[in-house]
Amino acid sequence: MRQRRKLLRAANILKAALLTYREAVYDIDLTKADFQDGILHLYQNQRSITTRSKRGPFPSHIITSIEHREAALAHNQCTTAMALLGCLTWKLLAGEMARKVITGVSQDLHLLGVVSTIEILDLHIGKPLVPTKLIPGPDSSDCPHTVLKVQRLFTDEDWILDTAGCQYGFRDVLVPFEKYIADKACRISSQPTAYNATETKDLDFFSTLSFMNMTRTQREDRELERKARLHFAAFVNTRVGKDLLDGSDAGFKDKFDSFVSGLNLHMLSLADK
Repeated sequence: MRQRRKLLRAANILKAALLTYREAVYDIDLTKADFQDGILHLYQNQRSITTRSKRGPFPSHIITSIEHREAALAHNQCTTAMALLGCLTWKLLAGEMARKVITGVSQDLHLLGVVSTIEILDLHIGKPLVPTKLIPGPDSSDCPHTVLKVQRLFTDEDWILDTAGCQYGFRDVLVPFEKYIADKACRISSQPTAYNATETKDLDFFSTLSFMNMTRTQREDRELERKARLHFAAFVNTRVGKDLLDGSDAGFKDKFDSFVSGLNLHMLSLADK
């Protein structure tokens, strides 16, 4: 029970970290949002590949609903989440035994010891609660959604950890594997693989794709995102203590709130650099 509680706490920290990062480094020129026919529509000023993205704090005055704001922040961000949260995920979840299972870890992460194995899983969501659509923008309804599959060592417990599920209206970030697949009518795209992402893994891959390097603006935008990712990683490496998941529920709430406010201030300070 104690390890399950730590797993849930870690999941909530990871979701909060993603949303806090996006709140400070939002790269969509959002102009309006409305909820019609069960779909959250997000209206943007679409830019060309020669125009730099509008990057800055999320325009919170446009969306007042907490659920809808989280959906807007997480829209199409599961790939970002897998990379951005890599170091923090290992630091919170991977004990020394699990560390031997996970490949590609080259840093001393000062692991906290929630013993688990961690895999990355692509699937299609068949039953979103509240789909999110960017207008104008490509139809992403058939795009795969990426989550983490976590199994605690020495148990048969498999869990789905879904930090970006709020883009579909999913509130729970940690759900038993079979329940997640059944409730959301998921179709698994491929077999799970070892989770070995760094905070810039996706950006490193994008830099090899010719269509994402056609203009100087594309390359400059990616470097700005890389700078923000490394700034985030610096917070994780220096400000996430070994006792973050410990303590009473009231004590954890205080540490959770402190983590979120500290990360927010840290990310906003990027503008001064």
